[in-house]
Amino acid sequence: MDNLTDENIRIIFGLKVKKLRNDLHLSLQTLSQRSGISISYLNEIENGKKYPKTDKINELSKALGTSYDALVSLKLNKNLAPVGQILNLDLINDFLFETFGIDKATVMNMVANEPVKVSAFINALIEISRNYNLKLEHFFFSCLRSYQELNDNYFEDIEEAVSAFMRDTNFNNHPAVKLAAYEQALKQLGYELQQTDFADYPKLKNQRSVTLRNGKTTLLYNKKLTDQQKAFLYGREIGFTWMKMDKRPYTTPWLKVDSFDHVLNNFRAAYFAQALHINKDNLIKDLELFFDAPRFSSGALIGLLDKYNASPEMLLTRITNVLPRYFGINELFFIRYSSKDTEKNLKEISKELHLSRHTANFEYTQTEQNYRRWITKSLLKYTLEHKQAYDTKIEAVISENGNGNQYLTISILRPMEELNNNNNSVTIGFVLTDAVRKKIRFLTDKNLDISKLGDISRNEFEPVAELRKQKELREKEAELERLMASRL
Repeated sequence: MDNLTDENIRIIFGLKVKKLRNDLHLSLQTLSQRSGISISYLNEIENGKKYPKTDKINELSKALGTSYDALVSLKLNKNLAPVGQILNLDLINDFLFETFGIDKATVMNMVANEPVKVSAFINALIEISRNYNLKLEHFFFSCLRSYQELNDNYFEDIEEAVSAFMRDTNFNNHPAVKLAAYEQALKQLGYELQQTDFADYPKLKNQRSVTLRNGKTTLLYNKKLTDQQKAFLYGREIGFTWMKMDKRPYTTPWLKVDSFDHVLNNFRAAYFAQALHINKDNLIKDLELFFDAPRFSSGALIGLLDKYNASPEMLLTRITNVLPRYFGINELFFIRYSSKDTEKNLKEISKELHLSRHTANFEYTQTEQNYRRWITKSLLKYTLEHKQAYDTKIEAVISENGNGNQYLTISILRPMEELNNNNNSVTIGFVLTDAVRKKIRFLTDKNLDISKLGDISRNEFEPVAELRKQKELREKEAELERLMASRL
């Protein structure tokens, strides 16, 4: 047993007492009479709330027919082994118990009631994680997606925080928000902004930003960033500070994921940034006009990108915020691909979200999501094959899967030459429910047709060169430590 906290010691002791008592078919009252310990105190011992003194442990060991050493030993027999497994799993301790405040003793009692079944389940999960190289961060991000999906990706408390910030600081977010407004707001919040190329720290040259705290808060941002990327970065920093979220990542992109709090708070700050940059009321009016057009217009979407001076990802993500709440459109999915390699772009998903009002079995859900990925990649492949010199390329199609569901899928491809990435795409998809057909007039546009798209390989993902990634990560961490040390 490696995780020897006082709480875990109390839990193990209590479970051993309970197991011995049950094996002897003793009630709490009978054990109380034999040991001279009150029923209420025994109940607290068994539930991991109290750890008795030496004299009481002696009495308990005699009443339970075991030795003092055996009772206080942290060694668990075969039946209670799953308890030790769970108590040693960082995933369980950090995520379930610490983040969500689930009572550990209660869970351990449940485990002890069916130890063999739970042990089999835990071992199966561990084996799956090994086979598929799953890490704690994968679980965290899966939980974040579930959190978004359960809330229709709309969070009123963050929307209100944005409104409060604008009211209290006189920040004006009518489009398009100027960078100078963000910079002024950050300075009011105590930030110092510094542009850099990380020339002295070559391992960090592809980082977008590093936030340093050494008496003051310094935001170092890569000079290659576009104004749109800076706006998001600035807005996210405002979100962290305004909503007082101290558990957060300090680099963009992250070097490593430390806890679910970091994942959740990063999402909340990003949501804040998008809500601050794209005025909700203006966007709702613009979407009403866009949906009411008789024909699909890629130019109209490009017009929205220009109006809000937003990246395709920020615009489409913000659209997923407002559609369920203000348009009654709940059947959505969002997928992002981002890669410097065209072929890899077709195989690696970097962000994914599925909103649905239907309860479905796991197999059905996986089939639906696989189809959505496939049509997204088909559309992207078509877009890449037909591109010429362009700033932004947009394609839309209507498709139908084997289950009879039809989709409107819109994909935006925009090069990011400043970061040597010409294959950055985001896709939003609508399940064509009756509500969607009533809202979107251009669905009758005959040009929306998937028949022009050929099938592509369904090989969803390529294995990642994990050792190389880990080496690069260690080098970046060392470079970051050197940077931080130089600033102290």
